[in-house]
Amino acid sequence: MTARDHRTVGAPLALLVLYTLFIAAITLTPQQMGTGPDTLIGHLLDLFAAHRETAWLTYERVEKLGNVAMFIPFGFLAALHFGRGRWWLGFLFGASFSAAIEIFQGTVLTQTRFATLSDLVTNTLGAGIGALLGLCCMAVWPARTARAGADRELAAV
Repeated sequence: MTARDHRTVGAPLALLVLYTLFIAAITLTPQQMGTGPDTLIGHLLDLFAAHRETAWLTYERVEKLGNVAMFIPFGFLAALHFGRGRWWLGFLFGASFSAAIEIFQGTVLTQTRFATLSDLVTNTLGAGIGALLGLCCMAVWPARTARAGADRELAAV
């Protein structure tokens, strides 16, 4: 059994490139997402604050959860691209990409963005979760050669 299922080499890489561009568009532009009271996020935070069960979802917590969630697909797609033997590179590349974002925000976008260690940690955590999910999926999905043999056995019956 090989470390990579060659049928899925192109798709995760193409999706990873597109998703990387999506993250870059969100994080590497001078404008932040609207967080004022008349924005979607503002309305959601008001809704959360109005209920005792969700009042703990403050802006800071939603932002941290959002950072984790944003990098889960990145780590997942990177792990699928690199395969079973090098799935951990999804975590490493996620941490590196997050560090590059924070450096760019802290040096180039200083007027409108803030580089924080918290963002680096939460983004990296998300990439790590995604990479582990990718590894779990690859462990559950049999490689093509294993499936082909099982299909031949079923056809012979």
